[in-house]
Amino acid sequence: MKATTALVIGAALGYFLGTEKGRSTLDQAKGWATETWNDPRVQEKVSEFTKS
Repeated sequence: MKATTALVIGAALGYFLGTEKGRSTLDQAKGWATETWNDPRVQEKVSEFTKS
């Protein structure tokens, strides 16, 4: 089971890093993650969590 999981993860990484379409998809996801992280509502929740 671990070998199958490692194979699937390796194939996905190879696709994302090795193809132009994969890199484009990865860049889009990275942009979305950055926008979400910088959202004031998210930062407010992060502040609340770190103060606890």
